[in-house]
Amino acid sequence: MRRAFTLIEVIVAVVILAVLSAMIVPRLTRTTKAEHENAVAKMSDLLSMFAFRDATSSKQIALWQDPETGWFSMLTKDRDQSATSEDGEGSKYEWVTDIRLSPVALPRGMELVGLSIDDVEVSGSDWLIPSVPGGGRPSVEMHLLSGLIDTVLRLDSNSMVPTRLDAGGTAIQTREALDLDQYGTRDEKW
Repeated sequence: MRRAFTLIEVIVAVVILAVLSAMIVPRLTRTTKAEHENAVAKMSDLLSMFAFRDATSSKQIALWQDPETGWFSMLTKDRDQSATSEDGEGSKYEWVTDIRLSPVALPRGMELVGLSIDDVEVSGSDWLIPSVPGGGRPSVEMHLLSGLIDTVLRLDSNSMVPTRLDAGGTAIQTREALDLDQYGTRDEKW
């Protein structure tokens, strides 16, 4: 005798699957949004540190994306005491990863879809954005895309904190200027 599923059993199975999918799908989208927000915050911190180190360090620094891993890092130009320069005198300068700042890895499904340096588009994943000691820092604009979530981070050449622009929104300054006179702290000693 052959046994088949009854109509009631099929309906119960479909209802159970519908309830489970209704519970799982929103959690997956929240996870994607949380991962996107976390990655944008890390990239914003990396850009802020790039601006800070450019303003306070005597060494040349740069932003770089490792073409093999896709990670974003900050580099410093240090002397390599073991190597000699092309003219045979002294030591040679080389880019080394800044060990005080962890590289930023974008989560799966998120990518850098656009990069502009001083309003000039850069293509590919093998790029380096160096600062010029005493000569200014380039403005950097990064366009990050994760599914349907679209964010642009822009670090102007004279700014210490990047501006964030979400798709369909207005520019969000990650830190706000504080008027010390308004809060009565005008005469405080620093």
